[in-house]
Amino acid sequence: MVSIVIGIAGVMISILMFVLFIIGLWLSKINSFKHGVYFFLLLIIHEVYSFIAPPLIQKYIDMLMTENKIPIMGMTLGEFVAFLSYIPKIIVLIAFICLIFGLRRLWNLKV
Repeated sequence: MVSIVIGIAGVMISILMFVLFIIGLWLSKINSFKHGVYFFLLLIIHEVYSFIAPPLIQKYIDMLMTENKIPIMGMTLGEFVAFLSYIPKIIVLIAFICLIFGLRRLWNLKV
């Protein structure tokens, strides 16, 4: 029972975050804040990636294990999984770097 409530709460929070990112993207576009548009666009990509990637990655890893193949770039299966775990972190890092450059640019224009 508790796990169902936690699962529903997680989905509701993800939907709320997605809606807030869309609103932020829209407001940034209206105010011509190009770096903010990139920031929110990358966060939306991150949110969509978090829903789409796990089943696809699981199918790919299962295929690698059943067919006894080597992952991309000659990595072991553990190294490949660790490499895939960095992708969402890199997306968020790039988003925040875009935001920081945009805010710094705005700061320099006002000074």
